[in-house]
Amino acid sequence: MPKQIDGETVYTLDEADQILRQDATECVERGIRTGGEFKLVRKFAELSQGELAGLLGVTLESVSRWETGKHEIPRAVAYALGELLRHPKAVRRQLEAAGQPLAAKR
Repeated sequence: MPKQIDGETVYTLDEADQILRQDATECVERGIRTGGEFKLVRKFAELSQGELAGLLGVTLESVSRWETGKHEIPRAVAYALGELLRHPKAVRRQLEAAGQPLAAKR
């Protein structure tokens, strides 16, 4: 339960983690729209930029550009990341087996 200290709401690390995880889940449910949301979901999917790049068949620079908003996030990529958060093992197996870049698909 959050506490009030000097007029500020203070959360424990576990509470903050739970709030952020819920935010990531909500982003996936409505569709990842921004680079910040993309990064949040990637982190809660427990993937580094390099790991995600490898699974998607893209460069690390592409992942970085999506996260910073320099490039638009392809829909197929946003969807795949959301599915990696929801069903990490199954989707990882599918992506590894496919061996095809999703970034080219829209």
